Amino acid sequence: MWQPDVSEQEQERLRSLINRLIAVNFLVKEKEREAYLLVRRHREWLERFFRFLGWDLVVDERHECVFVHAPDAGLRRRLNREQTIGFLVLRLIYEEKRRSLSLSATPVTTVYEIRSKYETFRLPWLNRTQLDQLVQLCTRYQLLEVLDDNIRSDECRLRLYHTWMYVVDTRELSVIGDKIERFAGATEGGFLDEMDETSAAD
Repeated sequence: MWQPDVSEQEQERLRSLINRLIAVNFLVKEKEREAYLLVRRHREWLERFFRFLGWDLVVDERHECVFVHAPDAGLRRRLNREQTIGFLVLRLIYEEKRRSLSLSATPVTTVYEIRSKYETFRLPWLNRTQLDQLVQLCTRYQLLEVLDDNIRSDECRLRLYHTWMYVVDTRELSVIGDKIERFAGATEGGFLDEMDETSAAD
């Protein structure tokens, strides 16, 4: 199990891949083609490896992305209140848009659409620092890609990758909307207690 029957060069690639998936547990083929193909080549071995750690490796071939799930909440990244609401709003927009697209297409939204969704739920809009931090976090975890230069412009477009399906594990729009309303009205302490159900492994 511990030593796949491959060349030393391939073993080194696998070591780098494992470290990368532990550090950032989402991977999109469009962003990292070679890493995605490496997962495909050694899928069974990687599944056994992560299973030994108590983690789940999900290879979504339909949407060409990879997700590593750590059931232990202590290993997951903890988000602050604004980040968690931002994740839920983007998850909702992703789900709304993907329903009208083909399987291979990735939804595209704009800052204006995101801000409008905040207004729908009567949420205060993010300040510049909060917006920058949210976008940087989502970019790091390969949840979105900024397509235009000025993220503070209402017309700025963002591509939403299919990894959003694994941020909140539901496709029911009402469930996501209920989460937004519940978290938006929560106190800071109660909010932090519940955040793990929407967060990624760090």
